[in-house]
Amino acid sequence: MMIYRYGGLFIAGFLFFTSCAARKNKLEKMQIDCSQRVSKALLSYNAKKYATALTRFTDARMQCSGTPVMDTILYYLGMSNVKTKKYLEARTEFQRLVQDFPGSPFFEEAKFRIGYVVFKQSNPANRDQKETRETIRLLDNFMEMYPKSPFADSALFYRTEAYEKLATKEFWNAQFYENVNEPEAAVVYYRAFLSQFIDSKRVDQARFNSLVLLVKLDRITEAEELYDELIEKCKNKELQKEAKALFANAKKAKAGAK
Repeated sequence: MMIYRYGGLFIAGFLFFTSCAARKNKLEKMQIDCSQRVSKALLSYNAKKYATALTRFTDARMQCSGTPVMDTILYYLGMSNVKTKKYLEARTEFQRLVQDFPGSPFFEEAKFRIGYVVFKQSNPANRDQKETRETIRLLDNFMEMYPKSPFADSALFYRTEAYEKLATKEFWNAQFYENVNEPEAAVVYYRAFLSQFIDSKRVDQARFNSLVLLVKLDRITEAEELYDELIEKCKNKELQKEAKALFANAKKAKAGAK
């Protein structure tokens, strides 16, 4: 009975170690296979054959779950989608990378790329700006977390582009009412623009357009306040010159009316 018992234990142990060795060999073979798959996909990516790279990286993702190259696969899947302008799919891959591989060397760039691809998804300025606002939120968060990142300058660039897109939409809203001869409404929208987008490159033009409307509406006191602000802060010398002529004529007309 003792011989049988120990013999059984020996056989069980032998089978266990054999099974472990088989699994280890299988894993090693899988890792070698995945490395080869990634290498072939990278050859396509580096040759700018992005559609082929996308197919190969997609196949690698399906076959290589749990291997050390998975974060590389997700990164290049995201980038291949970017190159083929599939921004929604790219976001999904970058988000998977960030969620599942916080220690990856691709982690920081993937965080930036999420904001970048959301910006690339965003509509033109005359349509809904949900993604544009989300871009600003994501890139502000990235720059706060990684102020010295090599991607910080790019994040600031796209954050500024998103900001200007929102500013353009509000500026166009004001121009719309100006163009349909609703000066009161246009002044309201220009004021809203100036309160929200003081750093926009359209600020000088918004101040000038609003000044023209206030003069037209004979709201000279308000026009004078805006004129002083424009002269002090305007970087466009031509607009300054036009504003001075406009305001001088308005004051002269008002004095003559008295």
